[in-house]
Amino acid sequence: MKAAILLVVLVATAIPVPMTVTPQNGSSIVTSKDRKSGWKAEWGMEQVQLQGKKAVRFTEKGTGRLSAYSQEVHWTAQSLWLAHDAFLPVETEKTITASDGTVLLVERKNFNWEKGTVTVERRETGQPAEMESFDVPADTLALEGLAGVLRFATVDESHSFSAHVLTNEPKVYSVTFEWRGKERIKTPAGEFECYKLEMVPHLGVLNLVRPFLPKTYFWFSAAAPHDWIRYQGPESGPGTPDVVMELSRSTH
Repeated sequence: MKAAILLVVLVATAIPVPMTVTPQNGSSIVTSKDRKSGWKAEWGMEQVQLQGKKAVRFTEKGTGRLSAYSQEVHWTAQSLWLAHDAFLPVETEKTITASDGTVLLVERKNFNWEKGTVTVERRETGQPAEMESFDVPADTLALEGLAGVLRFATVDESHSFSAHVLTNEPKVYSVTFEWRGKERIKTPAGEFECYKLEMVPHLGVLNLVRPFLPKTYFWFSAAAPHDWIRYQGPESGPGTPDVVMELSRSTH
């Protein structure tokens, strides 16, 4: 229990929760080197209440090509994070449909922080429903909403921070978020002076092959409120195509 509390405190220190989370809406455009993926998405974030505590809801609505499907698909996704003493994912849901509206996939993740577990449910057309529950460390972050949360991280040349990330496999990885300097980035939304973070996985004995694996980067505007600008890395986790996701529009 003491170790779990310490992990939460460390994450709360590394990603402090602001007094107020300013609502934001925007859009992004995604391309992949192998041309197997490419899409456009509208997204948003807003502060809400969850059982009397401050929380943040992230939403996304997209259309395009995902590597898992041979046809163009549509999807909606949302994730809910507590934003009280620390940012903690509570639940996520994603629904993917074909162009004719046929549901292809429904995926949900529900976190129980009292028990320190997550339950992942996956229902795919033509396949038996899958459900599994497993333990997660107290500093676990979800991929869904991660970029929106990382904008509040206190990372610079002399400060990195460690956490765990739940991917869509689903697996939990130990990672470190490390500063990679500043760059001027050009996107469809304009040019921005940014700082760059790398999400570095700790793979145990597999660290020997880490230099050969795709890297994962996030860019955020150097000026407050440090908006997300660009992502480069796996489409949805290890083994998926490397993509570049860029801001195309943003409003506060």
